[in-house]
Amino acid sequence: MTKYELSIDLSNYGLLDQFALLACQDYNLGNESKWFNAFRGGLNGLHASLNGFLSHYNAIHVWIPIPREPSETEHHLASVFFCMDSAIECFTYACNALGYAKRPDLFRNVQIDRSLKQISPRDILGEDPTKLSKPPMLGYKTVFPNLQTYWQSKKNIIEIIIEQHDVSKHRETIFEGGRTRSDPPPGFYESLGIEGNEEMKWMYEPMAEIILRNNPKSAYVDRKPQEAKDFIMLENIADDFVRFIQESGRLSFQDAKSKIELKHTDFL
Repeated sequence: MTKYELSIDLSNYGLLDQFALLACQDYNLGNESKWFNAFRGGLNGLHASLNGFLSHYNAIHVWIPIPREPSETEHHLASVFFCMDSAIECFTYACNALGYAKRPDLFRNVQIDRSLKQISPRDILGEDPTKLSKPPMLGYKTVFPNLQTYWQSKKNIIEIIIEQHDVSKHRETIFEGGRTRSDPPPGFYESLGIEGNEEMKWMYEPMAEIILRNNPKSAYVDRKPQEAKDFIMLENIADDFVRFIQESGRLSFQDAKSKIELKHTDFL
């Protein structure tokens, strides 16, 4: 059965934040470069984006006593991918700041505007092999090795999220179709006065499954009808993303604790 309402365990991000706060104390790494400000800003951005992701994802699937328009579904769908992409970007920004505190020679400089603009998930993943070769930044292998290995194993899901966001933001709609729910709450249709009116009922049915287009940047002339085996389903992507975010929090905290040595492991 499709999971219609998602939640995310963010407890490891709280632990990571406490570690970074300890690291920025003068008796540890200090904060002269204001790296902690960049770290905390990135982490706050991550939380905001994840709140948006959950809000829009759940809104697509929830029963409400208001007719559902395709444009509303598209709005929520585009927002889901914006928030997923944004969460990945914000987390990368936070990791870069924490890594810079330990090895400023191996991460992008948090004190230079031009350097900050270059921060990207590609710093962790490396450049797309179909493009000009560009290896990952050395800092991630040094400070976040387990996180980097995990991200590289999840490169496909990250690229799907980025691509779907790019298309919905810059090109066209990405809602291809799908299946609606058929499990209204008890008394739902009766409360609207449309019990037995099949012509009206469908207008209130939220989505159960949403089909996304494969290769959404391709020209229409090259597109062929998708076979069911090739469908990309929003619900599968969202489930994978939740696991990805939770594991990224666990691994980044694990790496930080083992690779960033502090003089004092408790607040003084």
